[in-house]
Amino acid sequence: MVKKEISGLKRMLEKFASGHVIEKLGSEVSNMLEVVKAGDTLLLNSPNTNYSFGALHRVFRKVFKKIDIREKQIRDTLILGFGTGSVATILREELGLDCSITAVEKDPGVLMLGKKYFNTDRFTDLKIIEADAVKFIATAPGSYDLIVVDVYIDFEVPASCETMEFIINLKKCLKPGGMVLFNKMIYNHKAGEEAEELEKKFKTLDGKTSVIKVRESVLNKVIIYEE
Repeated sequence: MVKKEISGLKRMLEKFASGHVIEKLGSEVSNMLEVVKAGDTLLLNSPNTNYSFGALHRVFRKVFKKIDIREKQIRDTLILGFGTGSVATILREELGLDCSITAVEKDPGVLMLGKKYFNTDRFTDLKIIEADAVKFIATAPGSYDLIVVDVYIDFEVPASCETMEFIINLKKCLKPGGMVLFNKMIYNHKAGEEAEELEKKFKTLDGKTSVIKVRESVLNKVIIYEE
């Protein structure tokens, strides 16, 4: 990436990087993982962005509030890109939703750190699956009222998660009236173009597609698809 294209990403890094590093862990998926204590908050970071309980946590707080998720009939939830449980924490503990959660996370290091520092075992009615999101959604055994897509390798969404095949498979896993939330971080011009293409692909499906923009140092576009 050209330096000027990641100025916003650098601002975000400066915002969350200050703090005491509790543990560093090498990762075949994410290169390096860090558990950082910033004030009273534990964060999980990759080399260039926040994975859990930092900026992206605040993004989903704002999105769930804007769509008034507590008024939806959410009984079964699928989280692709579980991290160390940011979205599950918001849904279950901050918003008080009584929903079952299936969580998919590819990086075993993330899962290990989640248990060790973030007490992910505390959740009831939560099934965590170590798997690639693309492979899981292609053969997912269940159907869901809410699917949250927050799949990142460092600061990038894998290209395999932005294909039409992946999007169609998301739709196949929705219950009637269900909803997909797909998070895309806009850190440069290319990422912005990818977000526009992603939105166009969702709009080819029967149903309603909309976008919520949230800025936490860098812009996040959350694409919302409703059957």
